[in-house]
This record gives sequence, structure tokens and C-alpha cells, in this order.
Amino acid sequence: MSDYYYIEFRRRGGRADLTLKRHPRNLLNTAMLEEIVNALQNLRDDDALKVLVLSSSGDHFCSGAEWQELQNDRIGIYMPLYTRVFNLLNHIKGITLAAVQGDALGPGAELAMFCDITFAAKNAKFGFNEIKAGIFPPIATAVLPHLVGRNRALDWIISAKTITAQEAYDANMVARVLPDDDLDEFVDDYATRINNLSAPALILCKRALDGALYSNVPEALKTSESTYMIDLMNCIDPHEGLTAMIENRAPVWKNK
Repeated sequence: MSDYYYIEFRRRGGRADLTLKRHPRNLLNTAMLEEIVNALQNLRDDDALKVLVLSSSGDHFCSGAEWQELQNDRIGIYMPLYTRVFNLLNHIKGITLAAVQGDALGPGAELAMFCDITFAAKNAKFGFNEIKAGIFPPIATAVLPHLVGRNRALDWIISAKTITAQEAYDANMVARVLPDDDLDEFVDDYATRINNLSAPALILCKRALDGALYSNVPEALKTSESTYMIDLMNCIDPHEGLTAMIENRAPVWKNK
């Protein structure tokens, strides 16, 4: 097991486990992203990796990011790291599994849905609340429409509604919903079964499927980051919205 502060990372043969552990809500910050990037870099384009399990310790998968990290003086460091996480996940040849319990909000929802297969405990809740702060979820805009359809994706993002595990399953964002106490055991067993399969068969199966459905995801990620950093963050409202979130007050929009 590697030594990290905000995550746990373990590699055993064809299986890797990355566990978020910034308690109590596993909110992302720059230091945590640096650790995730460091761990995932070891797995990029690894032909021997069959399965990666992304999970969390504590009651929540990931309740979002620290709002301060998204402000003007930090976003230039945070956003490239954040996008790097997803680019690295996109280059993992093996199967990526997400095990979600409790809140998976904003970046937490994006991490969960970006994995190849997402399993959720019945108590899991998903949501994209960035719009309340005058910003938008950059990864969700690139990927969520592929999973749930364009109209539902737009509805979820602009309404900032809370999405139950069952709703996520019904919309094809989640593969299975498990009883809360069964999630960890089920995912561990599922990962073990994958690890007993042929690596080339798994990798080529995933490549063929992704080639049919997601050939434009890397380009979509670039477009989304550019729109966020160049277009959105040069507006006034995102900075007002983030400041209002931090100060726990209603934002005063300038609409520009």
C-alpha cells in the first residue's frame, strides 16, 4: 500500500484499489487531486491491470469540492489537475468500477459516472449543484449526455436536483443498486471475478465498446475545460456565486 494522506492506494496483481479518505465528506482539494493523479499515473496504459476499484471510506463517496479551490486565485491550479484525473481514468485499459454510498455530488458524481461501471448503495445520492454558484460541472457536460440522454442531462444540471440511487439506475447512470450493507462485499467479489478473467479479452472488449460509443470523449473533455476556464471564468457571475457559497449568502447576479 502506498503512503498517501487523503487517499489509500493498493495494487495487487491485476487489481488496484483507490479509496477516498478525506473525512468527513471527502471534499476534493488540490492536495487530494495531486495524490489521485499520482496514483492513477502508475496505472496509465498498463496492460496488466484488469480492474480498478474507486471507493471511499466514511459515510459519503465525495460530497463535492472545496468551493475555495474554484475561485480565481486557485482555479488555474485546481482545474488542470481535476481534468487530468479524468484523462488518466480515460487511459486506463482495464475495467474501472465505482462503489458509491452516501453523497456523490458535483465532482463526486462526475468521478462516479466516469468509471466504466458504477454500483450504488440504496442510500447513495447524486447531484450537480454547481449551477447555484454560477458555474457548471465540466465533466458532466462532456459525459452525462452519453449516459442519460441530452435532455435529462440538461435537466439534472440546471435544476441541481438530488438524484436517488434508483433514479440514477433508471436513467442508466448506475449499473446496479445494492442494499447499503452489501455494497462493499458485492463490489469486492465483482472485482475478484474480473481479476480472474483474461486481460487481453477485457481490454479489447472495453476498447471495442468505447470505440463504438465514446470516440469523442477526449475531445469533449478538452472543449469542456476550455469553455470553463476561458469563457466561464472570465465572466463576473462565477466569482460572485463562489464567494456567495463560501459566505453562505444568496448571490447577486450581474448576468455577465
